[in-house]
Amino acid sequence: MNIYDVILQPILSEKGQIYRDLHQVYFFLVHPKATKNDVRKAVEGLWNVSVERVNTSILPGKTKRRGYHLVSSSKQKKAMVKLKEGDVIESFEV
Repeated sequence: MNIYDVILQPILSEKGQIYRDLHQVYFFLVHPKATKNDVRKAVEGLWNVSVERVNTSILPGKTKRRGYHLVSSSKQKKAMVKLKEGDVIESFEV
């Protein structure tokens, strides 16, 4: 899998900012078929940082009502990437 196809978008939230400041952990939405090694290679290749650990979780899709029908959105995959001490992704630091 191409490193540009693995990471779909960063997750920017208050909880994520606290994790970035205290533990150097960054959150991303990733391709559903991406493995932990794919995410590690993509982050290291795109931002030239050293990754210490990658955790992934699958977010279930939400069910909504459209008239008489129930439809559900597709599930998403989230990655939690911990960087080594001293490494920072500058595009997140505002």
